[in-house]
Amino acid sequence: MLATDARKEATEESAAIWRATRSFLQWLDKNGVESYDPYDLWGTRYGLLARRAYYRKHPLGTFLVSPVVVSDVLMPRASRLLIKKQRFATAEAQLALAFLNLYRLTRDDIHLKSATKAVDRLLELSIPGYRGHCWGYPFDWQNHQGLWPRNTPFITATPYCFEAFIGIADATGDQRFLEVAASIARFVADDLRDSETRAGASAGSYSPNDRSKVINASAYRAFVLFESWRRFGHIQYRRTAERNLQFIFDAQRADGSWLYAIDSPGEAFIDHFHTCFVLKNLVKLNRVIASTQVTQTVRRGFAFYNDALFHSNGMPKSFAIEPRVQLARLEMYNFAESITLGTLLKGFIPGAFDRARALTRRLIDTYQLADGHFVTRTFVGGVRHTTPFLRWPQAQLFLALTNMLVAFEPDESGHLEVARDQHRSMHTMGAVE
Repeated sequence: MLATDARKEATEESAAIWRATRSFLQWLDKNGVESYDPYDLWGTRYGLLARRAYYRKHPLGTFLVSPVVVSDVLMPRASRLLIKKQRFATAEAQLALAFLNLYRLTRDDIHLKSATKAVDRLLELSIPGYRGHCWGYPFDWQNHQGLWPRNTPFITATPYCFEAFIGIADATGDQRFLEVAASIARFVADDLRDSETRAGASAGSYSPNDRSKVINASAYRAFVLFESWRRFGHIQYRRTAERNLQFIFDAQRADGSWLYAIDSPGEAFIDHFHTCFVLKNLVKLNRVIASTQVTQTVRRGFAFYNDALFHSNGMPKSFAIEPRVQLARLEMYNFAESITLGTLLKGFIPGAFDRARALTRRLIDTYQLADGHFVTRTFVGGVRHTTPFLRWPQAQLFLALTNMLVAFEPDESGHLEVARDQHRSMHTMGAVE
């Protein structure tokens, strides 16, 4: 009886996720893949000046950033009237991965076509001048470390593109996509820098132009290089990945947490989605190396994450250690990464998948809007930011929903038939251009 009830509940949840996915695809089909972005205002001359003053602790720093913060909270659409929409590599890659999930579930070529179009658009966005394909952001970005010019390639953007090309190569058998993935591996291995932290351990850089020690950057790099070693056989990829992995082991604190970065006082914070980045990359790379130490590290990291990065009502908490006063109460990016992490940990860590299921239900019931897209964030006082940014968090949420559908599929009896039934009502929509 209990097993029957559980299957019924899972089938109902799956049907709700398919309806939410269909609604989002209708919104995406109408609005396209060009988008505004949370960093639109911060990437203007004034925004860069204000952030530079703020991070340098200039007496006028808080005063200068205040107009941008207030305008983004109270009038996000109006403040972008003179800003042009753009395409973003991470969004394209995550859309591709989501469409590949839908293709896996339904075997409908319309989703494979959409995924192929997305990776083709990625090639148009690839940044030239490096040993392989790589991607970043189309805006200038000011942070604690200084100014990062637009189209600087980042290890936090490029791995999603790597996964997209690996996925489309596996789905189609097309060798040209695998060649792009091999090219990405060369960038990740050879253009990024290593900073030795002890014998046998090194931090991978965020870009080819820095020597930062950002934990999630090394996690992304280690994942790409272990997977590339498995697929392409270059032993140096594994050796470099092992050094980055040792750095991640060393950087884990006694309570299981990771600071955003080490040796950088301005970045000594602990937050939700960067913690998810570290954990999910460790889970993925461990599919290649099957390390007991990685397993133990993930268990310790998740225990901290589960205890410290959720509010008492079960909603994601943005920071365990805050770098500054926060106006946002709930960040939907955290929802997306938490759901995806929960699907990766299904059957591995008790309760992780159940938490992801609860967040998925809350996301659909409370934060998906009538036209199909999702709330971006909510602020203190209940103010909702509903301007849709594809890079943050619409594409991530779409991918998270499809990850949840895939997580249901292998174990729940009859689920694949439910997936196909739900998909029939999606079939009338064209592939997203």
